Amino acid sequence: MRTVAFVSALGGVGCTTLVAHSAALLAERGHPVVALELSAQNTLGLYLGMREQPPTGWHSAVQAGGWLGDAALENADGVRLLAHGPCAAPLLLAAPWLVQQLQALDVPDPTVVLLDTPPLPAPLAQQALACADVVLVVLDAAWRAVCLQASLQALLAGLQPHQRVGMVVTGVDPRSPSRRDALAQLRLQWPGQLLPYVLHQDEHLPQAQAQGLCVHQMTPYAQSAHDLQGIANWLEQTLAQLPLVRPQGGV
Repeated sequence: MRTVAFVSALGGVGCTTLVAHSAALLAERGHPVVALELSAQNTLGLYLGMREQPPTGWHSAVQAGGWLGDAALENADGVRLLAHGPCAAPLLLAAPWLVQQLQALDVPDPTVVLLDTPPLPAPLAQQALACADVVLVVLDAAWRAVCLQASLQALLAGLQPHQRVGMVVTGVDPRSPSRRDALAQLRLQWPGQLLPYVLHQDEHLPQAQAQGLCVHQMTPYAQSAHDLQGIANWLEQTLAQLPLVRPQGGV
């Protein structure tokens, strides 16, 4: 099992969009994929075939004393989805809860588990960060992301040597001077760490979501479809470079 955590200290930057599309694209390329929604927004399934938010999910199963895997669904592309589902009150799920749940999943080897996290420093986001083989930090092309440099450096300094890290910028719009300037500043802040691919603002994304599809399935030649293919390429190449066995002391 290989685990990829999509994390951000900001809300609304597109973590869920990236997780859904990465899951669909990797599954189409023959990788067994599990997409785990740790955010209570319940929007991950809207790109994966659901036309409305799920009536239940892993949160209810765990709250009732069950197991996270009891809530597994599978879409037509072969993506196993573990939707969060509605919750009346948050659960106190202290570490190492997430590691234990992932280790108990009955999945073929090597499955890729993609974690859709709430904004840091939410506890489940921190657990995802700690247990991931690959960490993808999501920023948007805005000044608020530029202002995060110091806090992100502290976050990345706490990762283990075996964990691979990438950073992707979303919300890119070449027509917007402020977004162009923010992207240029982010490239100066994170030389060599930003992915060579960005995710542009594209109306095709919400249109695809309204149809329960990923954008490459509805409009394969859209700019965002091209962007997301590139991000999936980076993930696939990075996962292929991971050692077969985690170093001793890894989570």
